[in-house]
Amino acid sequence: MITVLTFNPSIDRMYKVSKINIGEVQRVIDTNSTAGGKGINVTKVCKILGEEPLAMGFLGGFNGEYIRNELNRLEIKSKFTSIKQETRNCLNIIDENSNSTEFLEKGPVIDAEDLTNFEADLESVLDKTKILVASGSYCQNMPIDYYKIIGEICEKRDIKFILDTSGDGLKVALESKPYLIKPNADEIKQLLNINVESQEEIISAGKELLKMGAKNVCISLGKNGMIYINNDGVYEVKVPKIDTVNSVGSGDSTIAGFSVGILRGYDTIELLKLANACGISNALHIETGFVKLDEVEKLSEKVQVKKLECIAN
Repeated sequence: MITVLTFNPSIDRMYKVSKINIGEVQRVIDTNSTAGGKGINVTKVCKILGEEPLAMGFLGGFNGEYIRNELNRLEIKSKFTSIKQETRNCLNIIDENSNSTEFLEKGPVIDAEDLTNFEADLESVLDKTKILVASGSYCQNMPIDYYKIIGEICEKRDIKFILDTSGDGLKVALESKPYLIKPNADEIKQLLNINVESQEEIISAGKELLKMGAKNVCISLGKNGMIYINNDGVYEVKVPKIDTVNSVGSGDSTIAGFSVGILRGYDTIELLKLANACGISNALHIETGFVKLDEVEKLSEKVQVKKLECIAN
């Protein structure tokens, strides 16, 4: 089973406008609201791909009930820990040129009792969990090393831990030897305080992250594909050009593709094709955390994967 953690979920509200004029009344052309948060997007795509993922994290208030109801509607299993504070909203405004402007609320404050309750909920599902995905930011007041704690639990239980976060939370969590991380170039620059503009610099940074504990490093390059690095080698991924509708959730869809491919035992080439095809398919739709199966299959054939070098163990 794939268990997916979203500590700080949200209702993702999308507004489509012709253009943004600061200080003026804006007329909305189209709107869409979905159960969101990086991990929830991952969960939705895992479900579309044919798996039965379990969504976990914290939910509270009216927004929390909305998300629970949405997941029930999508027939996605969930075991969220209830909290007293309200789950957040996030707003994405897209103009006629497909420029995306996001407004992200901080989210609720988590106390010691909330953490204790969550840990009991998590313990109850670990025996069935083969892959544990943790995506996104912490709620307010959560310990900076909480992803590390979860990673250590996974290491002891022989559960593959996939982590998609950034900043100090990622840096500390590397000590727990996560199975896969997916930083982009900006996040690596912040994490390692080095330039990552050329392909050589990107590969060098990826190798450094391996030394810091990660077992597989996927460096997202957006429309330019990705670099994937592990002890077996360095892989360059090229993706087809598309007319993007909404890129929000594409990274999460990519993580879902990785999760499903790893669960199914795909080899590296198959894995990278599936993961990238999921990310591209998401970008072709207005809804976040959404792909089409037939689209993913066709896009997988267009994703090009090339092994650049081997890495000596």
